[in-house]
Amino acid sequence: MKHVQFHQHGAVDVLEIRESEVPNPESGQQLVKVTLAGVNFIDIYHRRGQYQVPMPSGIGIEGIGLTEAGQRVFWLNQLGSYSQYVIVSDHHLTPIPDSPLTDAQLLPLLCQGLTAHYLVDSAYPSRQGEIALVTAAVGGVGLLLIQLLKSRGVTVVACASTSERAEVAKHHGADFVGTYEELTDLVNAATHGKGVNVVYDSVGKDTFDRCLESLAPSGMYILYGAASGAVPPFDLMRLNSKSLGIRRPTLATYTASRTERERRLSNLIDDVQRGVLTYPDTKIYPLDAAKDAQELIESRRYSGKIGIAPWNL
Repeated sequence: MKHVQFHQHGAVDVLEIRESEVPNPESGQQLVKVTLAGVNFIDIYHRRGQYQVPMPSGIGIEGIGLTEAGQRVFWLNQLGSYSQYVIVSDHHLTPIPDSPLTDAQLLPLLCQGLTAHYLVDSAYPSRQGEIALVTAAVGGVGLLLIQLLKSRGVTVVACASTSERAEVAKHHGADFVGTYEELTDLVNAATHGKGVNVVYDSVGKDTFDRCLESLAPSGMYILYGAASGAVPPFDLMRLNSKSLGIRRPTLATYTASRTERERRLSNLIDDVQRGVLTYPDTKIYPLDAAKDAQELIESRRYSGKIGIAPWNL
């Protein structure tokens, strides 16, 4: 089988295609033929060394595929998913509900969609009449997050890297949009200077201070990513003046059981079929163009999901 392996050559990250035997599953595992693998920022973190993995290593954690029995399944945390076959434990495999959605239509609903869902459903259940600030608003999670918030009656302030990208957020329902340089002015305009109830931030270091300052009394700051780097240690007394809260959630916590994964994905599929959620087409690369796929997600030039097809396109 063919799979992508990465290693470091000096200071350079190298992605290359390798050939190996199809692995044999052990008890409690299944061999899955990968039909579409997802490209995510955690793949970049693995490659950069922000999240350590043994080297050399496979790459990619998410995918859709078929078991040997022909069942359509997905997984979220199997390292080495840029591959024609993967071994996945029974616990981490989830059957895909009956749906007319194709693999390319379903892929954005996995890591990205499930993240957006747990953010508004569990990490901070936003309520009608509240005001939320969303950073990285035109990323794969951001566009879905905006729409899920709007469906709950929340006013959304959305920030992106450029005015053009901010307009994409507006097209998907955000009420106040602009660049990061405009963040404070946007929040003041949306809240009449009172601050937002919640911030959903996946940028991290570069936006942390302004996001914290943008919160209303008793507001909640949700940090679910660190695209610009980790937030430096800080004095918790900074939260005291407005009784603020901070949460650093992770997808694994909110998708730990098959029941939770099935519930969340079923809700998202229903939202798509009802027209509540729309998103750009998945951009798909062949296995030997994995480097190009990763460069695209790093560039932030594409607002939709990026996938890798391990078999011939």
